[in-house]
Amino acid sequence: MIKTIKSTTSLFRYKSSDDNIIICEDKNIKLNNTTITINGKNNIVFLGKSIKLENCSIDINGNNNIIYLSENKYKYSLSLNMYNNSTFYSGKDNYFNGILKIIISEYSSVIIGDDCMFSFDIWIRTADPHLIYDGITKKRINLSKNIYVGDHVWVGQNAFLLKGSKLGSGCIIGASGVKSGIIYSNTICAGNPAKEIKENIFWKGDCVHRWTKKDTKKNLYYNESNYIFTNKNNKNIYKSLDKYLKKDNIQERYDFIISKIVNNKDRYRFSISKDPYKIKIKKKIKRFLDLFSD
Repeated sequence: MIKTIKSTTSLFRYKSSDDNIIICEDKNIKLNNTTITINGKNNIVFLGKSIKLENCSIDINGNNNIIYLSENKYKYSLSLNMYNNSTFYSGKDNYFNGILKIIISEYSSVIIGDDCMFSFDIWIRTADPHLIYDGITKKRINLSKNIYVGDHVWVGQNAFLLKGSKLGSGCIIGASGVKSGIIYSNTICAGNPAKEIKENIFWKGDCVHRWTKKDTKKNLYYNESNYIFTNKNNKNIYKSLDKYLKKDNIQERYDFIISKIVNNKDRYRFSISKDPYKIKIKKKIKRFLDLFSD
């Protein structure tokens, strides 16, 4: 049975005969020009405390999916499509300047940390989605992959996050950037395909549009380190994410999200730092090659 929800009164403590559950943290959730459509079985939708969904289209067309929308002081603006055995998690206080468009396919997942900023016209897709095979081995070479966006990540206008994207906390992907691999914490990537253009940076969400010279001068330096996420130990949760998000048992996945993401207060949980050993080797190779260059 297809169930479409358009009003707050239909949300609170909703459970269908198909074991679809909508969990609301309180009764103050607001829907404005928003629909939630569930066409499947055994799906869980969690809506955090006092959140506002504005211009959202959330469609579940399959079974055993989880959507977890955390408490947010800003509005959610999402176009979200999911199918089977997938997970979408959005952490606290993420800012959506336009409608974030997400398609999650082939039992893959999208995880977004806290305090992120998404500009206009951004796409996130975990699949290509059509099949590509190796001409010699005849084996498929384009399986769908999870996408991870860490804490305090800024995604610029018209960016496209492809399958396998992994954005470390504190990073920036520039306008119209197209990415399918790793962006290290506290770095800037831009272009198509997006490549690193600067490291050892951090960013703040203050908007400069109306600033005067006085405002610019006042904010010329920021001496705190709360937006720096590089971690020499590089202990993060990506390996456990890859493992548990593949589980077919929806309750195991949901419990993992609560224990390892929601309750994980480690500032470096989504950090991705460069390996100093690999950097040293690359520098040695470069020096060696330079000896033979013109």
